[in-house]
Amino acid sequence: MFRQEAIEIIRKAITEEGILASAQQKDNYARVWARDSMMAGYAGILIHDEEILTGLERSILTLAKHQAENGQIPSNVVNGKASYGTHVGRTDATAWWIVTACEYLRITSDDALKSSLKKKIYQALSCLKTWEYNQRGLVYSPLGGNWADEYVTSGYTLYDNVLRYWALKNVSEAYNDPELKTVSENTKNLIQQNFCKNDSNAARYHETAYAKASAKPFFWASLNANGYDERFDLAGNALALLLDFEIDMQDFSEFLRDMSNEFKHWMLPVFYPVIFPGDDDWRLLENNYSYSFKNQPYHFHNGGSWPIFLGWLCLGLKKKGIKEIPEKIITQYETLMNEKGEHFREFYSTDKLLPLGTEQLCFSASGYILMSL
Repeated sequence: MFRQEAIEIIRKAITEEGILASAQQKDNYARVWARDSMMAGYAGILIHDEEILTGLERSILTLAKHQAENGQIPSNVVNGKASYGTHVGRTDATAWWIVTACEYLRITSDDALKSSLKKKIYQALSCLKTWEYNQRGLVYSPLGGNWADEYVTSGYTLYDNVLRYWALKNVSEAYNDPELKTVSENTKNLIQQNFCKNDSNAARYHETAYAKASAKPFFWASLNANGYDERFDLAGNALALLLDFEIDMQDFSEFLRDMSNEFKHWMLPVFYPVIFPGDDDWRLLENNYSYSFKNQPYHFHNGGSWPIFLGWLCLGLKKKGIKEIPEKIITQYETLMNEKGEHFREFYSTDKLLPLGTEQLCFSASGYILMSL
């Protein structure tokens, strides 16, 4: 219903430097953000849109041009100036760039581009390797170190580590690298054994924490030295489904239905449960922002609903053979856009379903495209 409009929003955001975060081109959204431009470009790959693919290639090259000495890919670039993060760096920017650059190389026959990007791609992988810190296989992200930059998750996060696995897998395939293929397989196994309860005899990253963690119908959000954060991270779980991690789909689907019943709609929260004033994690939330505090209960990262990650969830569920829930999600999203008259806003509050944040956001347009596939 809204697919052509979503495509046009991404097209309108294309500049000489690449795909900007919003078609409105205002404030700090008028930048080539690594994660935003790569996800929008990934949507372009899936629908074979030549105009978006042109924007994707420009984004890949712009970000590569500003790669840091340690191999890190910028969080964003504007007018030739790169930012690698404000309070902390962004782990996922580097991973998303690797993932999508390799996806793009897969569909092009541009051997010159593939050759010219190889050194930069391997440097970016090397950077991710240094972020293991203990050389045991999982990447460590600081508080605020990924897309949820004003939220409370940190440490060995599910989302960043699944992304890192995807990066390793894609590079091993793009450059036919058997050594990297082994590393990627080991990384996947490490994540599988450490982010959910299972019966294997594998050594755990943190044996004490693993023994104390409770079984959930989803992968835990993160692991730190002080134990597991057992909350639901929709983005991390969505990508795990898409990349064929093993999970009981009946239990997972039932969890999503229960959450939908609790909220009385299918605009599911990106993190759950919601954090309230007085909760232990509230102190981690209340000062972690750049411009203004957005993480009131049911808003933004704190239980807000983000169409971009609902899109990835729909894609992952369909990959696992689940079609009913993606249909409910896209129907809910289309109904809201029709009712509110506001299309492709950044996120929705999950208590009152208010469309909030930036308008004409490529993130949300990309999410709708992913839902509609």
